[in-house]
Amino acid sequence: MTIERTILTTPETENTKAQPPKTEKEKTIEIGFPLIIIRTKRFAKFFDKLGAFRTSHYISWIFVALVPFIAGIALYLVVNSLIALLSNPAVGEITRDLGPQGILMIPGLNPMLPIVYGWIALVAAIAIHEGAHGIIARNVGFNVKSSGLLFFLIIPIGAFVDVDEEQIKKAKARPSLKVMAAGVGGNIVIGAICLMLLMVLVGGLSPAVNGVYINSVMEGMPAQEAGLMPRDVFISIDNVPINNNTDIQTIIGNKTAGDTVLVEVMRGDNWQQQYSTNVTLTISDNRTIMGITTQNLQTEARLENYQTMSIERITMYIVPPTLAAGVVPYSDSLSPFYTHAIGPSWAIVANTLFWLWFVNLNLAIFNALPIYPMDGGRILDIALKRLMGNRLSEKTIRRITLSVTLLCVALIISTIALPFILPYIL
Repeated sequence: MTIERTILTTPETENTKAQPPKTEKEKTIEIGFPLIIIRTKRFAKFFDKLGAFRTSHYISWIFVALVPFIAGIALYLVVNSLIALLSNPAVGEITRDLGPQGILMIPGLNPMLPIVYGWIALVAAIAIHEGAHGIIARNVGFNVKSSGLLFFLIIPIGAFVDVDEEQIKKAKARPSLKVMAAGVGGNIVIGAICLMLLMVLVGGLSPAVNGVYINSVMEGMPAQEAGLMPRDVFISIDNVPINNNTDIQTIIGNKTAGDTVLVEVMRGDNWQQQYSTNVTLTISDNRTIMGITTQNLQTEARLENYQTMSIERITMYIVPPTLAAGVVPYSDSLSPFYTHAIGPSWAIVANTLFWLWFVNLNLAIFNALPIYPMDGGRILDIALKRLMGNRLSEKTIRRITLSVTLLCVALIISTIALPFILPYIL
């Protein structure tokens, strides 16, 4: 979870562009060790300019319609995770292996989040979330007094848009809902754009090499004497193409100790260098061997999974490359085996796009949950007042909002705590 500060302050009417009142000069830098807040009004013109577009008006309504859908997905994921923990012990084992920090969206603590890509994506996602609040706030006439960044020592951990809270209390439900929904909607839009760009990028990949990868070469064995090395990739044996370990075993299994096979491998940078050599086989544990350990690359098959367009295939783009390094083509382990027209930097671009998509999605899902005072909780509170304000008292509506909040918090705490508690109960 990130530290996010959205202080919403809203207008007297939806059509009146309220001007910020004159106040005492605010501090640019506020220090409350170890937290540092850098506050500025420089983005006010940016919010005003984008908020003035008529497109912002229509987009804000789309965001309002989108939030309940995202909140439904969020609740489904939480409940489904809880059911999976109770019904499948393997899920609990995976969660315990990741540790409780695996729940937090904090690079460096969460083992799935790489530090560099993770912090870039996190700061960008929070800035997008808060910037969207500011843009729509100006579109509906709310004052944006300031905005800025929140640092833990020198590490950026959050952002904020300071909107006048008194205005939102006096405003009608519609403009308030638009502003509250803007952060979630902004994250979803940017995340979707990054996902589409990632899919286009992966669609342009091609295997640098395909075959069987040599993990290690045993000392003193025929493979070493013939000059084979770790990271070589088999492409043929006795002029028979090699696609997987089964092909090697089929050929070698029909040989005996002392037989010689012609081996062709690719090696070097991007496996551009072809090397041929004769290997005289030996026997070990009643098996004919070269003296190597190998693994199937399956670069073409893996890439096909990602390049085939279907709902099932698209869900593969939710899997972090750090969690499935042997499957994701842009992971650190597999990216060297692929090439792209943009050059070697393609993997950096792909990982940046993935983490921007992944973090924006997760930030949107979490903020859409009906937990007060987060966006989803405030939207629930405003909607209840709008729909049931004539029949229920404000106190009753607040109790409903807090009850839903407590239920959601209890579900989340359960999904975090159960993997570590269940082994002692069952």
